[in-house]
Amino acid sequence: MAADEAARSGRLSLAELLDHLQHALVVLDGCGHVVGYNRSALTLLELPEDLMARAPLIDEVVRWQVERGDLKGQPERLIERVWHHLRATQASGEPHVYSYTTASGRTLQGSTIALPGGGWVRIYTDVTRHAQTLAALRESEARLRSLTELSADWFWEWDEEGRYTRMEGRVVREHDIAPLFLGRRPWEVAALNRPRPEDWNALLQAVRRREPFQHFEVQRILPNGRSHWFALSGEPVYDAQGVFRGYRGIGRDITARKEAEATIQRLAFYDGLTGLCNRRAFQDRLLQAQASSARSGRWAALCFIDLDDFKDINDAFGHAAGDALLREMAQRLREAVRADDTVGRLGGDEFVVLLEDLHADEEQAAWRAQQVAEKLRQALERPAVIGGHDLQATPSIGITLFRGQADKIEEILGRADLAMYHSKAAGRNAVRFFDPAMQARVVQRATLQRELRHGLRDGELALFGQPIVDAQAQTCGQEALLRWRHPVRGMVPPAEFIPVAEQTGLILPIGQWVLREACRVLARWAADPARAGWTLAVNLSARQLRQPDFVASVQAALADAGADPRRLKLELTESLLLHDVEDTIAKMEALASLGIQFALDDFGTGYSSLAYLKRLPLTQLKIDRSFVRDLLSDPNDAAIARTILQLAQSLEMEVVAEGVETVGQYEVLRAMGCRLFQGYHFGRPAPLEPADPPAAAPAQPAG
Repeated sequence: MAADEAARSGRLSLAELLDHLQHALVVLDGCGHVVGYNRSALTLLELPEDLMARAPLIDEVVRWQVERGDLKGQPERLIERVWHHLRATQASGEPHVYSYTTASGRTLQGSTIALPGGGWVRIYTDVTRHAQTLAALRESEARLRSLTELSADWFWEWDEEGRYTRMEGRVVREHDIAPLFLGRRPWEVAALNRPRPEDWNALLQAVRRREPFQHFEVQRILPNGRSHWFALSGEPVYDAQGVFRGYRGIGRDITARKEAEATIQRLAFYDGLTGLCNRRAFQDRLLQAQASSARSGRWAALCFIDLDDFKDINDAFGHAAGDALLREMAQRLREAVRADDTVGRLGGDEFVVLLEDLHADEEQAAWRAQQVAEKLRQALERPAVIGGHDLQATPSIGITLFRGQADKIEEILGRADLAMYHSKAAGRNAVRFFDPAMQARVVQRATLQRELRHGLRDGELALFGQPIVDAQAQTCGQEALLRWRHPVRGMVPPAEFIPVAEQTGLILPIGQWVLREACRVLARWAADPARAGWTLAVNLSARQLRQPDFVASVQAALADAGADPRRLKLELTESLLLHDVEDTIAKMEALASLGIQFALDDFGTGYSSLAYLKRLPLTQLKIDRSFVRDLLSDPNDAAIARTILQLAQSLEMEVVAEGVETVGQYEVLRAMGCRLFQGYHFGRPAPLEPADPPAAAPAQPAG
């Protein structure tokens, strides 16, 4: 009892806990040497400690048991049989179960389990009383009741439908499990991690064929709330007339064995200090990630992390503080990644993080890996309070990308390790890629993101406009185009900074700024008779449209500027219609009810469904410039332009032809019936001069 209390309080070591198990444990290495055993192995197997302590081969142990009389037969034949079972267990991965009786009359049941990477664990249980109980059960019902009270097993009976009708035994009484089982079939009893229907197939097939079954294992939650494992063995029962009446058998509490197996599993695959995957488990997971990447075609990344100055912390504050810091770092890593990502500890202060399913494009995958690695760096660099001290061990992080199964595991780990050393050489507390070119591109994109955020804050963004003209070449509106006047680089092309804004979420505050500025321009035009009837078109991004408060934000921009909503035109691309169409339609209809117009940009280049097109509150289609460019030389482009115009006419929509650069294009489109045009032939983008100083940029997300 004192040992049990000590174990519960956590004062016993693992070795001491194993010594208090009633089961004997013998651990063999891959060559068959005894490399571990507990105290019960000496008592149950009646082996001398001086034999076991010198790490003998299993052959020597078998010979000793033959000489003592525990095993009967020729030693060489018995040794050959033992090795046959060990190899078979290693090959199949299935435990080998056997039993024998010692010279002193003790009956033992053994189970051999193969360990990953080589070696075996042999678990022995004293089943002497169990064997005696079974004999007594066959002799008389009266003896059954008394013997089951002495046994660790319990007796049960089922009716013809497989429902429990009787349960007896000390385990039944001590755990009060009869009410949990009686009247129910085994698969109807509450279970922890309830087996799937297919998990019961072996038992159900045996029952359907009226065959005995042995050692069917199942996990159950007992009334005390604790989880127990039981193994059921049973045989069919027939009456005097040969009519099937059900089953009877025994149940065995195998919780101790299962817990021992789980302990062995944890020791084999998990780091004892942090609970993270150890090197062996992480390498297995990396192999799986390679296979998954080969199937999906998407890139994955490996981050190699080393804590800067950890040795100094260990030396200054002791190993206990160092271990506590490692546990804290492990927890921060877990919290900073997705549930599907894998975190491992290779040893010492070296951690690894596996990021899967990043992107099919290598540069996009690198960008996402960089974002996660930076998040990890920020999580780890924070000081940790250990033993009343603020301890800080900043991380140096190396990243390598991989896709498919072309690289060996050692090569991937080696690249990430080398990248980590580049991080240390760069001054520590940094993130570096193995590929210098990739590192340069990621740094360039990160710099662009930071400067774009500052540009939004500092008023570097500006609205330009390109005229939209009617059939008489008179301006009737403009399209608002975003430009960035960088203080050093000059005008940055939208194709360079808009994708970064989309990927980082900056497109939301930028889009809101554009809307507000566009509404202010409309309000100024309203005071000018020459421009009061003009419309101003603003392009929308997918992320803007999917915001729950999108409709309210447009209404607020119009109200704050005092602009006429009938002069605001919002342009969507066909790609916006591929996701959550119903939500998109609802938001468009809400804004259309205010008088706002909608145009579908780049029409003909995407995958618009005509059914959706009919439902959308659109007032305008825009012929993509790719069809206008070769209009005079390519009959197919001319046919497409003519078809779009006819479709728009049937749907009572206007059409704007984009990219009109020559008189010939203008005349042909006008002859086809087009009445609105946009392109360099009528004017290049020019600043939409504000009436007042630019409005302050809205609040931006950090990071």
